[in-house]
Amino acid sequence: NFLSTTLQYRWMDTDMSSVNRTRTPWLIFQAHRPMYASSGDASLFPDVDPRFAQAVEPLILKRRVDLVLVGHVHNYERTCALYEGRCKQMPHKDENGVDTFDFSSDYPAPVHAIIGMAGFDLEAFNNHTDAWSLVRKTEFGYTKLFATKTQIT
Repeated sequence: NFLSTTLQYRWMDTDMSSVNRTRTPWLIFQAHRPMYASSGDASLFPDVDPRFAQAVEPLILKRRVDLVLVGHVHNYERTCALYEGRCKQMPHKDENGVDTFDFSSDYPAPVHAIIGMAGFDLEAFNNHTDAWSLVRKTEFGYTKLFATKTQIT
């Protein structure tokens, strides 16, 4: 249970607030089901639970989470810096053409990434692309993150 009145919610809030951001510059939130997804699954276990986003998204913004990593959906999708369905910052391309976000001067919102592309069967995306969906891939793969004090790649 992730509602704001529960023990789990209070634990998430306490845990995230205890991070010393001068020692640990990045805060990554991991969950099973995404807050945003472009797949069109309307099965018994839908891809997105809007109650989860409604309850937890304000908390991850308050605690200045940099990156939200989720699974459940068997594909790859990455967003802009996103809050309440709206892009708060779009990336710019660095000299190598890589999408780059700058949270150093003004934190906008976290970037969300679905990293379920190692799943059993890959899921198709719906035909409608929301403005917050920047990268969508339907191919098997895995995610490897490297972090320094100044960047995550």
